[in-house]
Amino acid sequence: MRIRPLLAVALAALPLTAACTTSDDPVAAPTPPSSSPQASSPPASLQSAPSWDGKADEEDALRRATRALNAARPEDAERLDEGVTRLAQGLERTFGASEDRPRALTVACQAPATRSLTLTLARGATSADWEVTCGDREADRFDIPAGTRFTARVTPADAATQGVLLWRLDAVAPGGVEGCGDDVEGCED
Repeated sequence: MRIRPLLAVALAALPLTAACTTSDDPVAAPTPPSSSPQASSPPASLQSAPSWDGKADEEDALRRATRALNAARPEDAERLDEGVTRLAQGLERTFGASEDRPRALTVACQAPATRSLTLTLARGATSADWEVTCGDREADRFDIPAGTRFTARVTPADAATQGVLLWRLDAVAPGGVEGCGDDVEGCED
């Protein structure tokens, strides 16, 4: 009587095979996987910031920024200080008073994408904000009168932001000052 157990197995398997068959109902039918993956952009919070492709790109940016600083160097200038910082670190630097000569702070920025940043020059309770555009061929120059301490500040960008900021402080002859001569307080015409 082996037929009964076989019949029992067949009857038990019948509902399972009926459940696994396809139907004309599109909701019930499973969709086959696509052979080509669908590209989707990640949410804005996960998208990466523009970046350089490697160390060579960053070195090229440093060379471009140096050329921009050199293009804006005042005649007969004496270099007092200079530095480089990453945009993600920002800049917070206080410069001591000069005794006899006005100074020129020259700033150049390079980044993988077009961007601008705000440079704040402060002396005592007075401050002035200046926009610096990354990628300019000529650096931005700011004149500071002799005999005063001042602070240069650039707020750090987020940690994923790539870019460099080069700066140079030169002592210039009194006749070498361009325009106002005090880019912190400004001048009245």
